[in-house]
Amino acid sequence: MSYMMVVLRRYAYLILILLVLLLAACSGGPAPAPEFATPLANQVEVHSDETEDDHSHLEAAGLTGELQVVVVPTELVAGPERFAVGLFDAEGNMIHDASVHFHYYDLSDPEQAVLESEADAYRLQEPEGPTTIYAHERPFERAGDWGVEVEARRPDGSAARSRIGFRVAADSDSYTPGERAPALRTPTLADVNQDASLISSAAEPNLAFYELSLHQAISNGKPTLLLFATPAFCQTRFCGPAYETANRLHQEYGDRMNFIHVEVFTGLPNPAQSGFKLAPAVEAFGLESDPWAYLIDDQGTVVYRVEGLFTAEEIERHVQAQLGL
Repeated sequence: MSYMMVVLRRYAYLILILLVLLLAACSGGPAPAPEFATPLANQVEVHSDETEDDHSHLEAAGLTGELQVVVVPTELVAGPERFAVGLFDAEGNMIHDASVHFHYYDLSDPEQAVLESEADAYRLQEPEGPTTIYAHERPFERAGDWGVEVEARRPDGSAARSRIGFRVAADSDSYTPGERAPALRTPTLADVNQDASLISSAAEPNLAFYELSLHQAISNGKPTLLLFATPAFCQTRFCGPAYETANRLHQEYGDRMNFIHVEVFTGLPNPAQSGFKLAPAVEAFGLESDPWAYLIDDQGTVVYRVEGLFTAEEIERHVQAQLGL
């Protein structure tokens, strides 16, 4: 498989962004990427007059801007998930400074969308790059067709709304919360004669990430944070920050839990020589993108997973719950 084919396959998030921008340039207005379902019809009511809530909603007359939405996760599965979107204005510029609110719709009957729930999104920004996403952790109680209406307000007073559809799968080729993590033999320093450059592309590898194999970690009675990322070869620019996020968490919790990093490609320090062949653990987890972080409890069960851009604070909530803090 060529390098370009690997890139196109592995980095769905970047491709989605490019598709949205290209479609917007061709149509002169917002349009969903081809992978997404048809946006929800504009005539769907957001709320009934009797609805009471503790925040205001956008009225049609207040919509002064256009909004393009890209769903960040490459898959959503029934159960606990982090729903996240990237937002773009009419000119295709990423929106970094909005206050965002989600309205979720049940699209079991595509002819009659039903408002299921709503929530404020929290903003996540790449520490050293121009990337911002808006996220919300929630369980999806069923598989099937869903819709979300995204409301965004900007500090300059402009506001916009966009409705898109998405699908929640019944199950995944990867491991999801509630499933036992596989007892894989991931690379350790002992396997490469202590040469970290053969198993990590990080500029400054944290050697503690390569002391234990996954099969050892899930049987030693401690929780485990498992990170799939390739800092030097990631095309989404999220892998570097993901590694630093793991470093920050290790500084705080390294004496109470296991930390493991697995590179996406084999053949380091130059994976091009092996045609960017995927690492066995990446294939075993059925991953189609990176980075991914998995939190595994002290019994070896996956309790949380997150894809793409994530922060230490976001994962720390789940870490503390596992440590009883």
